[in-house]
Amino acid sequence: MARALLVIVAIAAASLPLVRAAPGYDPWTWLLWGREVAGGGLSTVGGPAFKPLPVAICALLAPLGGAAPWLWVALVRAAAVAACWLAFRLGRRLADGSAAAGVLAAAAVALCGGFALQAAVGGEAPLLLAFALAGAEAWRAGRTRTALACGVACALLRVEAWPFLLVAAAVAWRRHPHVRMMVPALAVLVPAAWFVPEWIGSGDPLRSGARALEPAVGGGPAGALASLEAAASLVLWPLWIGLLAAGRAARPLLAAGAAWILLVAAMAQAGFSGEPRYLLPGAALLAIAGVAGLARGWSDLTSYMTVNSYHPLTHTPYMRVVTPILALLLATAAAPRLADVPALRDAQAHQWALARDLGAAVDAAGGRSVVLACGTPYVGPLRGPLMAYRLRVSKRMVEPDAVPRAPGVVFRARLTAASPPAPETAAPFEPAARVGEWEVLASCAQN
Repeated sequence: MARALLVIVAIAAASLPLVRAAPGYDPWTWLLWGREVAGGGLSTVGGPAFKPLPVAICALLAPLGGAAPWLWVALVRAAAVAACWLAFRLGRRLADGSAAAGVLAAAAVALCGGFALQAAVGGEAPLLLAFALAGAEAWRAGRTRTALACGVACALLRVEAWPFLLVAAAVAWRRHPHVRMMVPALAVLVPAAWFVPEWIGSGDPLRSGARALEPAVGGGPAGALASLEAAASLVLWPLWIGLLAAGRAARPLLAAGAAWILLVAAMAQAGFSGEPRYLLPGAALLAIAGVAGLARGWSDLTSYMTVNSYHPLTHTPYMRVVTPILALLLATAAAPRLADVPALRDAQAHQWALARDLGAAVDAAGGRSVVLACGTPYVGPLRGPLMAYRLRVSKRMVEPDAVPRAPGVVFRARLTAASPPAPETAAPFEPAARVGEWEVLASCAQN
C-alpha cells in the first residue's frame, strides 16, 4: 500500500508540467469558499452548488496561499490515478487474477468520456470514484467502518451518493452491531454538512438545489432520455458487449453503475442539469464490469474450445485471430479519446495563462484597492470565481455576465484560445493596462 501511494503521488506530480494544473470553474469557487471558511466567513451567493468535502479540503489548503490552487488539482489527479489503480485491482480480481484484465479495467476508467478532463481541471468525479472503489474494497475485506467512511466522503461530494450510503448503512446496522453508533451520527452529519454552510453563506439552505436546476452552460442533457444517451457515449463501446457476459461476481458493480446512471437520468427528467460529468462515476463502474464480462467471455470461449476439440474454432488460425480482433476493437474505440489529449493539454495551458496573468493585470491596473475603489470588476462569463479569488473578495462583488457599466474596471480575455475576447465594452471605458492574456479597461466616473 505504501509503495502504491508513492507511485500514485509520483504519477500525479509528473502530470503537472505535462498538463497544466489550472482549476476549472467549480474548483476556483471551492478554493474561494475554502479561503473564506479558513478566514471565518462564507458567502455562497451567486456561486455553483455547494459541495462540503471540496470546500473543507480547500479550507485546509488556504493557508498555503498561491500554492493552494495547484495543490488542489494535484490532489484530484492523485485521486484519478488511485481510481485507476483500484480499478486495476478490481478488474484483476473479477477476472480470476488476470493482470491483463486489470490493466484493461484501469484503461477503461481512464478513457471514460470526461474522466481525463475532470482530472485535469480538479473536478470532483475522480475523487468520488476513488472513494467509491476504495469503499467497495474495504467492504469486501470486512472493514465496515472504513467502507462507511468512504461512503460518507462520496456523499459529501455528490447528493446522488446518498441512497447508496443509506443502503450501506442499513446493511451495516443489521449485520455489524459494532458500527451501530456510527449510523445515527452519519444521518446527522451528511445533511448538516450540505445545508448548514448554505444557510450561513446565502441565508437559504436549499440554494444549491435551486442552483442545480439552472441549465448547464454550453448545454447538456435535457431529460432522462438525453441523459441516458450521454451515459452510453461515455463508456468505450466494446465494453457494452462485455456487460452482456458479466458474471455473478461483476453483477453488483453493474447494478451500482446502472443505478447511478438511472438516478442521474431521473433527476435530469425532474429538471436538474444531468451533465455528463454527473454520469461519469456510474459509467466508470459499468466500464469495469464490461471488462470483467469480456474476460469471462474469453475464458468461457477458450474453455469451450479446449473441451470440444472437434469444434472448427479450435484450429490454430481461428484461435490466433480472436485476440487481435478484440484488441483492434478496443483500440479503435479508444483512439478518439487518446486523440483528445493534445487538445486538453492546449486548453489547460490557456487556462493556466489566464490565471497566471490575472494577478499581474490587477497590479497593472493599480492594485486590488484601486480596482475595488473604482467600481464593479467585470470579467466575463465563467471567470467570476477566478476574478474573485485573485481580488480576495466574495463572488457576488464580481460581475461575470452583465454588460459593463461605469463605474468599474473591465478585465477582458479569451475564455478559450479560439473564442473572442469578452466582455464587450464601449465608451466611457478606456484602456488602462495590458498584461499577457488580459486587457484592462476602466471608467471610474459615473455616467
